Amino acid sequence: MDDTFISQVNTSEQEAPDFTEVRYFIDELLASPACPAYTMNMEQLDGYLRAIAAEPKPTDAKHWMPLIFGGEFPRFISGYSIDSITNALICLYNSHRARVLNETCELTFVCEYSPDKNARLKSEQWARGFMQGYIFWQDVWSQYFDENQTGSNLAVILPSSIYDEIDDILAVVSAVADPDYALQAGVAIDNLMVMFHQLPQKVIEYGRIAHMIRSNSVAEIS
Repeated sequence: MDDTFISQVNTSEQEAPDFTEVRYFIDELLASPACPAYTMNMEQLDGYLRAIAAEPKPTDAKHWMPLIFGGEFPRFISGYSIDSITNALICLYNSHRARVLNETCELTFVCEYSPDKNARLKSEQWARGFMQGYIFWQDVWSQYFDENQTGSNLAVILPSSIYDEIDDILAVVSAVADPDYALQAGVAIDNLMVMFHQLPQKVIEYGRIAHMIRSNSVAEIS
């Protein structure tokens, strides 16, 4: 892909143009044997970026990009320029950020439970990527949700129910990420099926809460 095709960071955080070509470029990149070991696949990347793009606080691409490639951003991948890779990932990130702000969640697969692991594989991998994105922000979440924290009035500003909402969101995402473990842990199969169907809405709720935290944090500073 020509470097000039790929947009730079979308500072307006509005919906960018169609990313079909960008997604095709990234999909091919991630599947390349030239990528480092433990590079994410497309489903994992989508889930990861969706969680990162919730942005409970502003971030920089240099902080979240390395994990896509197993923990360290590569200096060279045969057949690809680093600028093309960076700009394509930023384009995809901007697309997810726009969907967070618009409170939509459009998955590229049917998210429903199946006893056939291959049939649910994309759902699992997307949810596992999302959990990695949540872990990226875990310190930020802890900062605002620690009931013993002092010097902040967020506990007063934010509804107490948010704690339970986050737990519920993570329970759903975790169950989709590893349904076999969820079943072993006592989740009924009927409930597991419901959790798969709930995933898009729970992801939207996650973004809404992150936006609330970010807005209140800015209000405090102001």
